[in-house]
Amino acid sequence: RMGTPRTKTSSGAFPLLTRENQRPSKRTSRQEREGRHTQQAEVARHMSEASSSRKRKREQDGDASDKDIAELVTDMVFEDEDGIKYKVQSHKILDPERRERYAGSFPALLEGTVVGCVCTKDDEDDGEDAKDSGTLVEHMVVVKRSEKKSAGNGEGGEYVATPFFTECKISYEPISPTQLVEYRFEEADTWHLGVSTRESLETFRRTKFGVWKDLLMKTQCSATLRSLLGLGPITRLYDRLALPTPETYKKYYETKDDNGKTVHIPHPVSALRVWNASTQSYDPITAHLEGAPESGEEVAAFWEKTLKELREAHGNDVIDKLLKEGVERFSDVRHRATE
Repeated sequence: RMGTPRTKTSSGAFPLLTRENQRPSKRTSRQEREGRHTQQAEVARHMSEASSSRKRKREQDGDASDKDIAELVTDMVFEDEDGIKYKVQSHKILDPERRERYAGSFPALLEGTVVGCVCTKDDEDDGEDAKDSGTLVEHMVVVKRSEKKSAGNGEGGEYVATPFFTECKISYEPISPTQLVEYRFEEADTWHLGVSTRESLETFRRTKFGVWKDLLMKTQCSATLRSLLGLGPITRLYDRLALPTPETYKKYYETKDDNGKTVHIPHPVSALRVWNASTQSYDPITAHLEGAPESGEEVAAFWEKTLKELREAHGNDVIDKLLKEGVERFSDVRHRATE
């Protein structure tokens, strides 16, 4: 068989083909593949052990078994407050990290077993359309024993499955908690659960840049202007009700106006995401405000032009003083907030 030609050594002889110098690249490639397979097997083993451990804990706590859950939710059809019916396509127990995040806003989800049920509207036909990520929703179902005791059972009644709904705080439509947008700030990597859907937040994303710019250009309160100048140009979404600042550093984003009234300083998010029921993963959402400059050069040019307009309106000395004080304030705020 034809192979790679060998080159003679300085003595004129061909070097010996030994096991050590034959096709080392393929030997290395095989080792890498074996290493990857071993690593993947180890990860799968740990995931299996974790799943088994959670299953044993559920059984010890008297929670529903996998069989109980399957019997309850597989053919389940349930209805929200608007009369829209949903049928379950698939289900799995919510992983602890996601359950903890949702339970932080909805303590009722701390009880029983929380099951994520991927659903379609009951009036939709099965098929490819039903698998589209835009039509699938992951609804939560809480499975726990009924309070009513059954005969011969001192631990409580049979298991029941109850759908859990919340509402979008902007549109007030009934939704699943999984449809709420999650967000985080620059101060920390922690994801927080919002109070509104992606569609509702889009309205804010289209208007908030203009709201911020009007406040900056029209305010006659020196304390407010100082804080706004200190923050610099706002180009990402913010809203103290829809995307609330955590209590731990909320006080750093408040100030008093000249009359002693509390003014809430815009606190832009660093990232947004929402759960995708189809892929069982998070989709990133753009946080960039419509109408705001995008590139670094555009932001710098916009801010320079804005400061020029403010200096013309209020005077160079006033703006330069407030700008310096504001930058120092928020530099200190961000330092303390991340401690």
